[in-house]
Amino acid sequence: MAEKTVSEMTEEIAQKSGKTPEEVKALIDTKVAKFSGLLTENGAAYMVQKELGIRQEITIQTKVNELSEGMKGVEMKGEVTAVFPVKEFEKAGKKGKLKSFLFSDGTGEVRGTLWNDQVEKYDLTRGSEIELLNAVVSVYNEKKQITLGFNGTINILNKKEEEFEKLSNLKAGMNGVNIFGRIIRKFPCKEFENAERKGKLCAFQLGDESAIMRVTAWNEKADEIMAYEEGDAVEILGAYTKEGRFGVEVNLGYSATIAETQRKVAGTPEIMKENVKEKKINALVDGESAIILGKVANVEKGNFFFEVCKKCGKKAQRTGNGVLCEKCGETEMKKNAVVSLTLEDDTGSIRASFFGENALKALGMNQEELESALNGKQTDVLLAELNGKLGGKEMKIYGYQKTNNFSGEPEFSVREIIG
Repeated sequence: MAEKTVSEMTEEIAQKSGKTPEEVKALIDTKVAKFSGLLTENGAAYMVQKELGIRQEITIQTKVNELSEGMKGVEMKGEVTAVFPVKEFEKAGKKGKLKSFLFSDGTGEVRGTLWNDQVEKYDLTRGSEIELLNAVVSVYNEKKQITLGFNGTINILNKKEEEFEKLSNLKAGMNGVNIFGRIIRKFPCKEFENAERKGKLCAFQLGDESAIMRVTAWNEKADEIMAYEEGDAVEILGAYTKEGRFGVEVNLGYSATIAETQRKVAGTPEIMKENVKEKKINALVDGESAIILGKVANVEKGNFFFEVCKKCGKKAQRTGNGVLCEKCGETEMKKNAVVSLTLEDDTGSIRASFFGENALKALGMNQEELESALNGKQTDVLLAELNGKLGGKEMKIYGYQKTNNFSGEPEFSVREIIG
């Protein structure tokens, strides 16, 4: 159906509002003048119609390149080109959350923001076609953005499920890439500054069963990477690829997202099976990844738990005013399991350190069971029980040898229990 002309809309508004066509035309001209010619007459007529409380039979869609600060009652149709992670905040003692997305209709791209209850209400995915009803246009950091006005809503017209690529299928020059895998190795983050800009980058290796590839996260995304450890399974949405020093590389720009994945991901030893060898304990070399097979000779005395930041998983410290994390600021603590076992084979023995889920798996307990055992028994009693339970048990583990900073003795840092 063809879009109504300005004259037709003027007559319709006049009839339904009780105003004369001349009065309606004056209101439309005022709107056009207010937005310095950036608003079309049709768009202005539509805004006048909205403000007078008249429902139109045919929707007039506003285009991204027609948006101007202060516009209200905007209706748009287009595609979600990126969805950003949810952010939590606190203002004036009240907690809230927001989720941003990028919206495009072919004439341009604009950032949209969902607030609080809207975040859970609208499950937006990249590539989905949506319709925005009763949106408001504002400016933040000199860039236009859209939010939902009172009674505003989003209709998801065609939801697109995310499609993921195998790492081996990636070629240079791809955009909007979705991948998942396991973090094999993290490299030290770097800060840089040149004539054009300054920023930060963090690189890491990501692997799936098909390949291992270098991934670089830039600026804000670099900070997000710091929350993940080697061995974590993650999924990345909206990345791009380019040719790098070591072949095709994946890059995380401002519109990419990274999060823990619930998808089935191969274990690190399987991913690295061509590069990681099984070794005897006396053949281990500092810094070299390896697989060892040994029997539990002893469960070492320790605290079984250490406290970390609940948000990012990094070390945090308790102060007189609460808990402080260098990355997240004020936060809450959570407990991570930790245990050290002495493993031995026919060539020697080594202390192996297990953390988090690996520690719980080594002990054969879940978090609740371990906490309950610690609360109900003295540590020495629990330790004796664990030695009786685990003593002589055969374990195959993947990790690397390093020198303990305090004892100066070699120890094996476990990344994964095999089998």
